Amino acid sequence: MKQIIAHLAAAAVVLICSGGGGSNAFTTAQFPACGHAHQSTSMLMSSSSDEARANLVSQEAFVTAIDVIKKDTGMEIIPEDQRPMYAIGKLVAQLPLELVSGIRFADCETLTLISQLKQSVVDATGLQSLDTIIAIRSGGDGSGEYGYEGNTNACSISDTAEAYSAAINYAMQNNLNEIELEVNRLVPLRPAPE
Repeated sequence: MKQIIAHLAAAAVVLICSGGGGSNAFTTAQFPACGHAHQSTSMLMSSSSDEARANLVSQEAFVTAIDVIKKDTGMEIIPEDQRPMYAIGKLVAQLPLELVSGIRFADCETLTLISQLKQSVVDATGLQSLDTIIAIRSGGDGSGEYGYEGNTNACSISDTAEAYSAAINYAMQNNLNEIELEVNRLVPLRPAPE
């Protein structure tokens, strides 16, 4: 439980206004190509505000991906004129190797989403269905450097699965117990009761 609270406390939320006369809290960032994975001992330096924006999916892509999975599963899609404002949350979770088989992905045109999770994965990490994995890492040394790091922001399901497998393989080859998943979560905002 402490681990889940720590992960959730570390989550950063960036507010994004959706259509309807609102203004965007930031402009959409350009992301590196999918499959950008490397084994590295160097670290990319950036300011904290650049870093916070650098690996968030676009709201439009996120909403479209969720609409795709809802349509495929027969769920009701929220009409455009009834959509709430959204925030995109960012969460970093440590996934123990014994739980790596507890996640299923869905290819949703614009993003790869987590479609299903075993309860043990939810309990250990705080991940939820409809999150999208934007980075997969293993071998972190605590200073921001990793033995393996793969950028999966807006990647296809095959590129995401390849990075997921590579991180697991790196962890196993180096006798590590876990991999790190950085995810984005689309959170609908509700007006405060008056």
